[in-house]
Amino acid sequence: LILAILLANSAEDIAVAIPMAFFSAIGYAARRGVIIKGEDSLKGLTKVKTIIVDKTGTLTLGHLEVQKIVPFGEYAIEEVSKIAASTEFFSEHPAAKAILNYARSQKLSYEKPDAFEEKPGRGIVTTYAGKKLIARRKNTIQEMQNTVQSSEFQTIKKKKKKGFGITLIGDEHKLIGLIVLADKIRPGIKEAIAKLRGFGITHWVMLTGDNEKVASRVATELNIGEFHANLLPEQKVDYIKRHLKKFPKTAMIGDGVNDAASLALADVGIAMGAIGSDAAIEAADIALMKDDIAEIPEIVELGRYTLRIARQDFFIWGVTNFLGLALVFSRTIGPEGAAAYNFITDFFPLINSLRLFNLHLKIK
Repeated sequence: LILAILLANSAEDIAVAIPMAFFSAIGYAARRGVIIKGEDSLKGLTKVKTIIVDKTGTLTLGHLEVQKIVPFGEYAIEEVSKIAASTEFFSEHPAAKAILNYARSQKLSYEKPDAFEEKPGRGIVTTYAGKKLIARRKNTIQEMQNTVQSSEFQTIKKKKKKGFGITLIGDEHKLIGLIVLADKIRPGIKEAIAKLRGFGITHWVMLTGDNEKVASRVATELNIGEFHANLLPEQKVDYIKRHLKKFPKTAMIGDGVNDAASLALADVGIAMGAIGSDAAIEAADIALMKDDIAEIPEIVELGRYTLRIARQDFFIWGVTNFLGLALVFSRTIGPEGAAAYNFITDFFPLINSLRLFNLHLKIK
């Protein structure tokens, strides 16, 4: 009878305490703008050893920014910037938008051109202050080899070889300057990768539809050893299918409808939520609603901490039941004492799990 009283509800406290720990952790993540779809997703993230990540919109911001302005001849950087902004004024090309944004950020004064003609894939011809100005895109560079100075052409080739976007500004007779553009690395991404490496996630693979040179530049800057460029969406899916068995526990980080299938295939799919599509968020196990990849290290630490709490719950449950049995067999307590002991100790694992409600996690 005494054993029956002691053991009747012995499993109920642990059956409540463990889910409570995970629900508390998921609630904590939600308050930080990270949606975790169940405890299996959180557990899975703690076991990840390989991360496959999409480049554009995930590692990078997904839009061009001016990295550098190289003036030629007697021109100064500010002059080149003003002329470039005026030349690109009416263009909808991503490079033009980046140049105009740069001019505005520098509070430079520039005016609309008097005439404007855009040739898709080649550049722009404008007339400004009675002068014909030309903005050339990177695919016209080889055509210019015999019309620009050798030193200028070598500078252009060097920037292009490193995977930067190139816009050349000039008039009918000579080059005025070179605008170097690139898709900017997300703030905090280097630190996030370093923290995740510290957690044992040392194998990183970058997939991208961009060309080899652009991919190489980003991979080198972020110290990602393996990358695959010029991939179509279906090729990304094929890559993950081929390597799921090869790599231990794999997570995929991506955004957009093109990544939805890849996210669904990975052991743990992580979607960049706010910029991602509904399809990507639906397919993912974890959605970062703030588009901040720096949240991932904290969620990994959260999962590990939650598992430690769960193990502590099992330990507390085991110890209290062992002590209860010892008290019963030694005849230290009777039926009333066993009932009281059982009631009181039921709360110990629950109280331990409740620590997650007031969690203030610090990533080390």
